[in-house]
Amino acid sequence: MRPEQKGILTATELAGLCSGRLVGDGSRVVSAVRSVDLADDGDLAFVSDRKAERGAVSSRAGVLLARSAAPFPDRTVIEVPDPALALIPILEALVPRRRARAGVHPTAVVESGASVDPTAEVGPYAVLEAGSRVGAGAILGSHVAVGRGAEIGEGVWLHPHVVVYDGVRIGPRSEVHSGTVLGADGFGYAPSPTGIRKIPQVGTVEIGADVEIGANSCVDRASLEVTRIGDGTKVDDLVMVGHNCVVGRHGFICAQVGLAGSTVVGDGVILGGQAGAAGHLRIGNGVKVGAQSGVNVDVPDGENINGSPHLPYRESMKCLVELRRLPETARLVRELAGAAGRQGEDKA
Repeated sequence: MRPEQKGILTATELAGLCSGRLVGDGSRVVSAVRSVDLADDGDLAFVSDRKAERGAVSSRAGVLLARSAAPFPDRTVIEVPDPALALIPILEALVPRRRARAGVHPTAVVESGASVDPTAEVGPYAVLEAGSRVGAGAILGSHVAVGRGAEIGEGVWLHPHVVVYDGVRIGPRSEVHSGTVLGADGFGYAPSPTGIRKIPQVGTVEIGADVEIGANSCVDRASLEVTRIGDGTKVDDLVMVGHNCVVGRHGFICAQVGLAGSTVVGDGVILGGQAGAAGHLRIGNGVKVGAQSGVNVDVPDGENINGSPHLPYRESMKCLVELRRLPETARLVRELAGAAGRQGEDKA
């Protein structure tokens, strides 16, 4: 089911929101954004690529958001350089982000010494332990657990069943989705004559401002200092960030990425799905790591890498081409080896 769409705006108003150029009837009313194949007269559809452009020609959408109106004669079109980017303010206007419903639910447990801003929302069966603090306008969904001394910043949104361990700090306007655990113990152990001994994990976790963390992800507390995710970084579902990792600002960490302990990730890094990094290494600023890559040594700033173990992207693609040729190459080697053997027998 789609989220409830509350706004009703004219095409002229929508063009103003995204700084687009309106072509056609500015009085057309839009109440929803739909895909090009399902949109109707009262909907806006955005045209992101050539395939969508072909579908949009026959779409019933009342308003189109596209790079050019030329392919759509006699239609109402908002022209923008980047339709996907322009869609953001439109969706924000038509489907506003949920605001906190101020108050603490009667079933929530707020221990003595915990502090909840009067404008924050604490949902059913949430638990706030002593010394925790919840900032203005924050939303804590049902069954959220916040440990002792944890700090939840202004405008943070914790979806149901998020667990925030003792001492963890979450910066303003960050959003954490269901099932995520912030601040569980890092994976620190040492062998001893009597067996494996656990190294106490006494550090913490800091999540910056405007960070988003997807469902069922884990960010482990540092062994001594801080595991940190920088401002503006977006973390997908099912991601593992090990103890002592430091992740920079405004990066993308896609689904099922695993960062072993003490990995340092620079600003603006993109880690493709299921990529993994060995511990105690540095991935530089602006690095792009392909899906399922294995990073096992430091990566300089700006590199584009792929494969496991990782290689520069172009080199990894050449290796892939040769790998696909391997059966034929092996056949030729066997034939040459056989021919050389026969020549040796003839000479003998």
